[in-house]
Amino acid sequence: MRFYNIRIELKKTRLEKNPNTKTTYIKESEENKVITKQQYNNITNEDTIKFFRRLGGSEYIERGYFSCGYGIYKIVSTSPDRQSKTIREFEFKEDKRYK
Repeated sequence: MRFYNIRIELKKTRLEKNPNTKTTYIKESEENKVITKQQYNNITNEDTIKFFRRLGGSEYIERGYFSCGYGIYKIVSTSPDRQSKTIREFEFKEDKRYK
């Protein structure tokens, strides 16, 4: 992906399993921050995703087309014991301050 003049915003949502049901989760926390191109590349690297899958968790990836190219915009990570889930959503915004 080409990241010229692009600001990457990460929305990280942490969910915990609802003890009363089998398939629903309760939102525990939500965090928004701006990340660098290097951090985005480290998070979305194929080797990183394969590593967490080998640990026993599941990694679900959604890709799409953006002004900066084709890339990952959402990662859903589930822990090996299926009790917690983390959703990372990336938003790409054009900003002249970023190079």
